[in-house]
Amino acid sequence: MIVRPYKLPDGEPMLLLIQQSVHAALSGDLASHWGNGPFSPLVHPEVVWPAIFHHDDGWIPVDNSPPIDPKTKRPVSFLDSPAPESHAIWTKSIEWAARISPFAQYLIAEHFMTLREHSESAESEAGQTFLHKYEELCETWRDNWEKRHPQCTDEEEKLAVAQLRFFDWFSLWLCLGERNEVHTFEQTPDDVPLTVGPQPGGNILTSPWPWTVDHVHVAVGGYLVPDRDYADTDDLLLEMNDWCRIEWQFTPE
Repeated sequence: MIVRPYKLPDGEPMLLLIQQSVHAALSGDLASHWGNGPFSPLVHPEVVWPAIFHHDDGWIPVDNSPPIDPKTKRPVSFLDSPAPESHAIWTKSIEWAARISPFAQYLIAEHFMTLREHSESAESEAGQTFLHKYEELCETWRDNWEKRHPQCTDEEEKLAVAQLRFFDWFSLWLCLGERNEVHTFEQTPDDVPLTVGPQPGGNILTSPWPWTVDHVHVAVGGYLVPDRDYADTDDLLLEMNDWCRIEWQFTPE
């Protein structure tokens, strides 16, 4: 769950809870129509796009029954999820991606492995167990993909992983907080910096223009709940009734 501070017009503090599967769907929306100018279109979009869209499906059961941090008495953010719990959730995401393709499993597993490798728990027993397990499975999934698609190069496979990782971060950048300042994504799949400039009303000026359409409209929704202490999950679920929608429109600068 993304747990984002939010203020009502009268200044009352709230929490906006955005489910991980909703954030992932936004990443898929951002990937749609991608590939203008210096930006490459999605590699094998019949697999890569649904992999992007569904890469966090393992969070669905957790986000439907959000845990409460016993110390803060607030919903647990995905950023604070303990490594063993994250590994179990990531494993479900990878397993469920078999509905798409073994190559989708490979992409999602590579994404989560990179997250773990760059985390504080990378050298922990749980971290090493997770990494070793999926290093072997990824090799099998990649080999099977290459046998069926011999024209797919190593560069294309690396680009596909980079595309999933980029759109994940692009979506998170939008979801994690209100954006009012110009930001440059230095690490894009094609190593071409992308600059986005938020404007009043949800418009975002974008340069260089990466999409193949004239403008891109996306939205995300989440539950607005009071920023208060929660006794347990049931206490929180009683408050998860108010749905809030945030919209953005990207236009060329």
